[in-house]
Amino acid sequence: MKTFSELSYNRLVIIAYRLPFKLVKKGNINVAVQNAGGLVSAILSLSEKMNISSGSDSKILWIGTGEKQLGKENINPKFDLLPVEIPDQINDEYYGGFCNDTIWPLFHYFPSLTVYNPSYYDSYVKANQIFADTLKDVIKPGDFIWVHDYQLFHLPSLIRSYFPDAKIGFFLHIPFPSSELFRHLPRTWRESIIKGIIGADLIGFHTNDYTQHFIKAVKRTLGCEINQNYIYVEDRICKVDAFPIGIDFDKFHEACFLPKVLKEKERLKKQLNGKKLIFSVDRLDYTKGFLYRLLAFERFLEKHPKWHQKSVFNMVVVPSRDNIDRYKDIKKEIEATVGRINGNYSNLAWRPLIYQYKSLSFEELVALYDISDVGLITPLRDGMNLVAKEYVACQKENVGMLVLSEMAGAAVELNEAIIINPTDVEETADAIDKALNLTQKEKEQKIHKMQNRLSRYNVFTWATDFFNQAEDVTDKQKQMKVNFLDPHALTDIRSAYCQTGKRVIFIDYDGTLIPLSKYPDMAILNERAGNTIKKLIDDTRNKVIIISGRECEFLERQFEGLDVTLVAEHGYFVKNPGKDWITKSSVDLTWKEKFLPIMNEYVDRCNGSMIEEKHASIAWHYRNADEGIASIRINELKDDLTEILKTDSKLQVLEGNKVLEIKSVLYDKGTAALEFLNKKKYDFIMAIGDDKTDEDLFNVIPEYGFTIKIGTNPSKAKFNLKRQSQIYEILEFLC
Repeated sequence: MKTFSELSYNRLVIIAYRLPFKLVKKGNINVAVQNAGGLVSAILSLSEKMNISSGSDSKILWIGTGEKQLGKENINPKFDLLPVEIPDQINDEYYGGFCNDTIWPLFHYFPSLTVYNPSYYDSYVKANQIFADTLKDVIKPGDFIWVHDYQLFHLPSLIRSYFPDAKIGFFLHIPFPSSELFRHLPRTWRESIIKGIIGADLIGFHTNDYTQHFIKAVKRTLGCEINQNYIYVEDRICKVDAFPIGIDFDKFHEACFLPKVLKEKERLKKQLNGKKLIFSVDRLDYTKGFLYRLLAFERFLEKHPKWHQKSVFNMVVVPSRDNIDRYKDIKKEIEATVGRINGNYSNLAWRPLIYQYKSLSFEELVALYDISDVGLITPLRDGMNLVAKEYVACQKENVGMLVLSEMAGAAVELNEAIIINPTDVEETADAIDKALNLTQKEKEQKIHKMQNRLSRYNVFTWATDFFNQAEDVTDKQKQMKVNFLDPHALTDIRSAYCQTGKRVIFIDYDGTLIPLSKYPDMAILNERAGNTIKKLIDDTRNKVIIISGRECEFLERQFEGLDVTLVAEHGYFVKNPGKDWITKSSVDLTWKEKFLPIMNEYVDRCNGSMIEEKHASIAWHYRNADEGIASIRINELKDDLTEILKTDSKLQVLEGNKVLEIKSVLYDKGTAALEFLNKKKYDFIMAIGDDKTDEDLFNVIPEYGFTIKIGTNPSKAKFNLKRQSQIYEILEFLC
């Protein structure tokens, strides 16, 4: 993979809610201190590896809220800082309201705590616009703009409106909820969120689950066409993928033997006096599952009295938003539960639970990670949870074991840990006991596997992977850029046509040769289309192939008396002039019995839709259905079919223009066209189509061929046409 410096970007522009530093008064002077958070640590670590010299134009520009003075300070030679000023009244409702009382609880699966206040949403819109306006005068050609997190959902599309050719990435550091939960938001809110995010070229999430949740939300909210994680947005595409954020593994791993850390470890060992240490650290938040964790530790003490006097649980809670009533209440409950557990089990010589409400220095944190026997990381829901990764990285002198919530994104990567459900008190209690009972060899084997994985996919790999995929998306956009056929290009096509003697022209039927009709049977060959085809085949140098998803009987009726080659059902049947139909693939069709009842059910649930059963496929047409209902039903049907098709790799779902079709993967328009192209050398090749099924055809046409897509959607075709009727003008011009 290429590093950022090796890619075709001039400057990295980071946009997040906060700047990475804040000013803290020490004596009579203000001192810049690093803000807490995984993103800040990640980008600061990344900057150390980037080839940026002091005074260079390729510095990282970080834009976010913060003191004005930060924009004037030379805090870090590799950063320029640009503070964004949001009026207090707007910021209170934007950040404190919509971000923290609406998005945060809903996206962390706490719908009962979610506040739906229109005023909060209005302030969110205003704040995102303030960010966009701040950017107007600072974005330069060649910048890679990387927008971060839920506070700035609207920003990618706002940037796109000002800078249509900008290269934009978006990364969400919290979970993206299931589409059902996302639908709790009012329709206009969720539509604006999705539209805002897909303004980016590349959209990143921590796990594949969050990625798939987002894709499903896009389908259900906007009905966008999506293929292999690529979203088709008007005249461009963007990509969605999973990028599990890493840590600076070497920094944590090597810190275990720093002098300050060694000194801290010695101090802690004396205090522990041979006892096993169970350790957890989290900032104060209701998503972290503190009470369940405490109840699990209490149950551990009840079930496993052998660990009395021999173990200590140190639970560190880092202060956060403790001026808010809900967080004050959580803190009170934690303190009351800690007091009760210690009251029941402690004695003069032993206190089982040490609770600290404080921030830890880096050296204190590493020391606690390294000497602890159990890392107890049990959030109720977490986007990633870097604490779990930091704990694993610091297992060096005294190898401990990680007990990890399955609700943390990190659980996907750290599967050698003891994975638990954080609400299952019994399971967590037993997991603590299991972790303490593991042999040294067992712990080392598990930890080393996780460490190897974390050292390979660290924070630098994460960022580099994101940058490289963004570059790939840019290349894909260039390949699929909408390029409308102009008179100059048409003249070039005609010149090539006139200078060649062996020509083949592939033409799709519905939506290409013939306008789309209300009902499939109404799309009959009209006089102009028939005359155009006749002119083409009257020239013996031309081979005309009608390549369609239609049934063979229908195509044969339409082209009776015309010497054209017919390809039906996307390549399942082929008929050469004067010959009988032949089947090109041997396919087991018993699968239709399983799918017909499902698709008929959707006909019943969507008035105006209909089933077309072909010889080798089944199509669900919804052109005549109510658009609102159809947009919901089509996505539900796709979800149902996708679930079933997970167990059958021989079938695929094709999405055409207002039609969904199930067929075998063993053939398509591309494989059918290749067979003709491999049999004979043609010096002029043209392919014309209008929907996704024709992309397979465009994909196999040689570089010297001409491919034309009807419509304005991005395509692999070289040219696009705005209207179907233009096809007659082009073919007549060639003749």
